[in-house]
Amino acid sequence: MANQSENLKIIFFESASEDKPSKVVADGYFSFVPTFKEGDTINMTLARREASNTTVHNPIGHKTHRVDKMDWVMMVDERSKNALATLVVSISKIDLVDKVADTPALTATHG
Repeated sequence: MANQSENLKIIFFESASEDKPSKVVADGYFSFVPTFKEGDTINMTLARREASNTTVHNPIGHKTHRVDKMDWVMMVDERSKNALATLVVSISKIDLVDKVADTPALTATHG
């Protein structure tokens, strides 16, 4: 299956909350298995050249979601007998309060 990247699908799913229904945030076919794990923070924004927003220009450094849970769904295509893998990644949006708590405190000193 390693040489058949079209067989690995990843779905990023945001669970329902008090005021919002559950939804699929993103999905697609990948040629690699992601290296993140449960509890990691990831970025779910699209990089666009024309944007002036720092978040969009620094998709690696800016984290927008936390990985809550990951589940593999495996099926076999009856015609081709190939394994079809789907990774369902449950994520939650990081609140501004969480971002501030994760930011290290800065101390100014005069030299």
